[in-house]
Amino acid sequence: MRGWGFSTFPLATLAASLALISPATATCDPSTLNTTTYYYPITEANTTVFDVARITKRGVCDIGRQNLMADVTISPNVGETFIIPAEVCDPDNTSCLLSGNATNTCIVGGPRLYYTVNGDTYEKIALRLNITVDALMGNTEEGTTATDELPVGQFIKVPLCENTTCVIKPYSFTWGVYKDLAEEFGTTVGQIMMLSATYNYSSLAFSAGGTFPPINILMNCTPPGKNVTVLN
Repeated sequence: MRGWGFSTFPLATLAASLALISPATATCDPSTLNTTTYYYPITEANTTVFDVARITKRGVCDIGRQNLMADVTISPNVGETFIIPAEVCDPDNTSCLLSGNATNTCIVGGPRLYYTVNGDTYEKIALRLNITVDALMGNTEEGTTATDELPVGQFIKVPLCENTTCVIKPYSFTWGVYKDLAEEFGTTVGQIMMLSATYNYSSLAFSAGGTFPPINILMNCTPPGKNVTVLN
């Protein structure tokens, strides 16, 4: 299926991008909305999903869920295409975004290797894995910072909580973003990405003849005890 790819979005510009997306007004008249669903091609480098949301007057999370995105902060490459959903009075620009308040020092149940995508940094990867940046960077070379952009296609070893397990389940991804799945199954966005490393989004799943992308999910994970041993 076409429409699966990688790209980039720096954390430092997230708040600014959200501010540029047009908010809904309290006096929104549904009859004036553009309810057409259409395809939006990416023609310029460094375009973000937030740019697309601003230009099309849609919510970034509405676009993310319509396109079954792994994470809306991963920008598309030139030549990729998004489905633009119908305009609504209350566009969603927040519910699909991850918050950075992790205290965990390891992930539960695996996997061990994270495959980097465009724009990845240790800071961004730690956010997706819900672990601290210090824990993720424990074995990095001196001089490396949390905000250094990492090469695409690099494997990063992730600290694992010893004696924890999860069940891996094949899953047909029919709606939402990875944050929704992580909350439903008790895992993290980063771990789902690690199980389906080359998947980013699908713009054809809802088209004629399209199929929902098959991915893998972690579920029924056993949490670590009070005395956690970290496998680095």
